[in-house]
Amino acid sequence: MTADPQTASPSASPCLPQKRPLPAWLLLLLLTALLYLPGTGDIPLMDRDEPRFAHATMEMMQRDTWLIPYFNGEYRFDKPPLTYWWMRLHYLLLGFNELAARLHSVVAVWLVAMVVFRTGKRLFSLTAGWWASVGWLTCLQALIHGRLCVADMPMVLCVTLAMAALVELLTGREVSGRSFPAAWWQLWLSLGAGFLAKGPIALLVPVLAVLLWRFAFWRKPAPWRRLGMGWGLLMTLVIVSAWGIPALMQTHGLFWKVGMGEHVVKRGTQAFNGRVILPFYYFATAFLSLLPWIAFLPLVWKHLRASWNAQTALLLGWFTAPYLIFLAYATQLPHYVMPGFPGFFLLLGATLAAAPSKQGIAWGRFGWVYAALMSLVAMAALSLAWSGSWVTVNALRWAITAGAGLLLALVALGIAAERGHRIAMGLAVVLATACLVCFGKALRTEHPVIRLAPELAQVSGDKDLLAWGFTEPSLVFYSDRQWTMLSKMERVKERLAKGRAGAVVMLRREWTLSDRIKQWRTGSPITTSKDNQKEVDAVSASLPDARLVDVEGYNLARSSWVELRLIVPK
Repeated sequence: MTADPQTASPSASPCLPQKRPLPAWLLLLLLTALLYLPGTGDIPLMDRDEPRFAHATMEMMQRDTWLIPYFNGEYRFDKPPLTYWWMRLHYLLLGFNELAARLHSVVAVWLVAMVVFRTGKRLFSLTAGWWASVGWLTCLQALIHGRLCVADMPMVLCVTLAMAALVELLTGREVSGRSFPAAWWQLWLSLGAGFLAKGPIALLVPVLAVLLWRFAFWRKPAPWRRLGMGWGLLMTLVIVSAWGIPALMQTHGLFWKVGMGEHVVKRGTQAFNGRVILPFYYFATAFLSLLPWIAFLPLVWKHLRASWNAQTALLLGWFTAPYLIFLAYATQLPHYVMPGFPGFFLLLGATLAAAPSKQGIAWGRFGWVYAALMSLVAMAALSLAWSGSWVTVNALRWAITAGAGLLLALVALGIAAERGHRIAMGLAVVLATACLVCFGKALRTEHPVIRLAPELAQVSGDKDLLAWGFTEPSLVFYSDRQWTMLSKMERVKERLAKGRAGAVVMLRREWTLSDRIKQWRTGSPITTSKDNQKEVDAVSASLPDARLVDVEGYNLARSSWVELRLIVPK
């Protein structure tokens, strides 16, 4: 249906050199390294998932186990083990630090780009593959989750591999004489690995994408025989069972009961952390998640209708499936639909490759209005940071400034792509990288646990560490110690009286974003959402010989400003 990859002109490619081109994998690796490595080790681990993933891997290594993750000395059933296994390799190579904890996501985002490039090149053209892979690497949601210590990017990689294989098996030419071609192995191995990465979502997306393709978008007979589902399902089941059965036996079924019941089913029926369920949430967040490339959406739709065939219909099913899956899911987070993004970028690549190479792409009124709105959002954030009394801490001002700069850099990237200016695209990428570096450094200086870490390192290893009021998982990661998280002050006093406590971290005061909004709306002085000064000061007074350390900082988990007190009894 398209130009031969070997004869397609590279002149329209956003980053393909004209003479002695480097291999595609190396060019994409260099772009990934430029965008994702600088500053990734500076951004403090975002409470609450990142510290749990990061330290659970360390605890598995300390226990010399590969089956069951632990966090803070207890079972952690949130996710299957693939991400912990991958992270373990990087800890062995780089040591126990933030960069090593996040490196699996960086590598996974690069591998997704490689699969997208290869698929776009095979389906459409060399230029389409480049646009698709570069678009993926530079969209806002990938830039965020490609540097986080969570399981999402490995899962997205597995889904991308599975969907690429399905496109080849269901819409490509049949390979005669081969019962199990390479795409067959890729499909079923990826489905098994995807379940080990993040559970059933890695299976649901490909299944729903194919059903949408067959019964809604394409509606023509499909060559199901090529999938070899009998042996394929058996292979996937064996991969999952090789870990799942021993894990269920060792935990007496708790891994299934908690991992599936609490973290999959319950989150689907009850909003996580009390969040309000918003209709059309994912359609609205797509305008940020897919920044800047969603500006080309009308062009993609127009090109999709003009070039409609079995392949583009399946790509549309790929992009649409996660949105339909999570449409009725109670817990709403913008990255949940990320497994469908590679499908969108393949359609985007085909659209941009079809544009005249020397005339730009002309995204029309929609694109310019979108770029203007995103620019206004960035300017509003800058105004919020540097005018008035909303932000009073210099480091947070710079963090907000860096975030606004990132939005502007991505808008500039989209405009440069629309105009066909490759040098301007490169400058926008460099600016985005600089903003990400500044963002990480600014947040690090205001992280309260990082500020406490040197003090906690001096506490004897045979003493207990207690936390009250502030029980974030970052305490465990940055101290590399187990903590007893207490909800009642009486328990704190009891443990201090027994003389086993080596240190206690207590929340004195907390200010949240809602407190700032209330101040802005009413004009009244800002009040604290939590004020424990009397209780904390009373405990401090009862230990006259104790060493007291007060710190303030920004709690990323709650987007709040906190004042903590560390009490180290003698």
